Amino acid sequence: MLPRDKLKQCFNCKNNINCWGLNEDIPLGKNEKESSIQCKGLTFLISRYMEDQKCNIGEQFGILSAGFLQTLRSDNESPRRDVYQMIFVLAALANTTNADWVCPAEDEKSEEKWNYEPVR
Repeated sequence: MLPRDKLKQCFNCKNNINCWGLNEDIPLGKNEKESSIQCKGLTFLISRYMEDQKCNIGEQFGILSAGFLQTLRSDNESPRRDVYQMIFVLAALANTTNADWVCPAEDEKSEEKWNYEPVR
C-alpha cells in the first residue's frame, strides 16, 4: 500500500498506540534541544554511507535516523521499528510511489503482531 494511504490507515486503527510502541515504558532520553550528534559520528556516517551508490535514499535516511535515535535515547539503541517508522512517515509526507509499506507490527521481522482494526 502507498505510504500516504497506509499512514491514514494507521491513524484510523484501534491498535496504533500499541503498534507504534508508544505505550512502552522506556527511560527518558536526552533533550534534543540541548544535544547534538558528535561531528565525528556524523562525518563517519556520511562518509561511510552517503557516497555509497548501493544505498538508496531510504537506506541513507534510515542510517542517519539510527544515528539520531542513538544520540537521544538513554540506551543508545535504534530499534528497527522506530527507524522504519521515521522513513515511513517521511515517505507518506512526500507521497512517494513505494507501495511496499506494511503496518509496522505486521513486518515479518517484528516481534509483535497486530492487525489493522478500524476504530469504530
